[in-house]
Amino acid sequence: MSGAAAIVLAGPVATAQSTGPIADDGSATGFLPRHFPALFDDEDGMLDLSERLDQAYGFFPLVSPITEPAVGTGAAFVPLFIDQPEDKGARPNLWALGAMATNNGSRGYFAAASHYFDGDKWHVHGAAADISVNLDFNGLGSIANPSGNPLRYNLEMTGGSIGADRRIGDTKWRAGLRYLYGEVTPSLDFAGDLTSVGSPGFISRFGTFDFSTTISSLQAALIYDSRDNVFTPTRGIFSELNLGANLTFLGGSTSYQTLAWTGIWYRPVVEDCLYFGWRGDVSLSFGSVPLYLRPSVSLRGVPARSAQGVGVASTEAELRWQFHPRWSVLAFAGLGVAWPDKDALFQDTKSVASGGAGLRYLIARRQGIHAGIDVAFSDGESAVYLQFGSSWFRP
Repeated sequence: MSGAAAIVLAGPVATAQSTGPIADDGSATGFLPRHFPALFDDEDGMLDLSERLDQAYGFFPLVSPITEPAVGTGAAFVPLFIDQPEDKGARPNLWALGAMATNNGSRGYFAAASHYFDGDKWHVHGAAADISVNLDFNGLGSIANPSGNPLRYNLEMTGGSIGADRRIGDTKWRAGLRYLYGEVTPSLDFAGDLTSVGSPGFISRFGTFDFSTTISSLQAALIYDSRDNVFTPTRGIFSELNLGANLTFLGGSTSYQTLAWTGIWYRPVVEDCLYFGWRGDVSLSFGSVPLYLRPSVSLRGVPARSAQGVGVASTEAELRWQFHPRWSVLAFAGLGVAWPDKDALFQDTKSVASGGAGLRYLIARRQGIHAGIDVAFSDGESAVYLQFGSSWFRP
């Protein structure tokens, strides 16, 4: 899912902050208590959640429909708690937990936290999830399944991650370590597919389809982050290089390695009006990686895991026009490729392209949080995404 969130509508409401008559003791006797966080901004009278988020236990109630083509239609509920430090530019602390379900039988429960301390020198983060998701395996790169049809399978995944990184001196660079553990159990939807995945043609093309996998992976990360805001940046760079190894001596069922890089760049084209964003991704895998864990192209409008490979690369650009202090519109387009052989980069590739448009509303002015909706299209597919912050959100 791509930064799912609830879209909001707003308008000036002159009496919206009234809580009814005030009793002699100073408390409200109307519908809302006197100290209920204001839902409208003092400066422009527009709907704004800044004060609510600043309150103890204040949270953003993310309720979002799911229209991801790969998993069907459904909904997710994710209360997001935000603790924004008073120091301008300091990173917020985040906590979230939630659940999702779709009409193809996918469901999940998850929790995550991201916390900065000691003047932003240290960043500690973790997540846990219990997910069952139904997906299709379409092949690697341009090499399709021998049957010519997608392989329908289910993944039962339970696990979590924990990690920490530290700022290097007074620079924008950070270095860190993460540990990821998970139990993954795939199953095929149809008994006839057992013959398909065990056929010589399938094995020679893709290897064996493992029916249980234990992930026990150590990852080292190098990060550069100069963004002016983590939610809806308008300038700055985010770059992360991640090297991972699934280790059998730590309990991993197979030995494999991954190398991934993500770069995101924001800059104003016209100050306070027009903003440009760009994202690039490269992900490579080596060794005995289970098919369902191979890298895949991730773009708005492209079904999840529809373009997989031993390696993948993608790029996406976005232009956002802030035509009103609260409202903005944007357009975006992306391109991705996947290839099946680590020794033949960019050969037998599968290419996908996507594009679309979106609408944003500044829902929390003090935190700089925009929320809204994107409509995206790719080859024969379309999807609607409700966004909270940037679609390339990185805490």
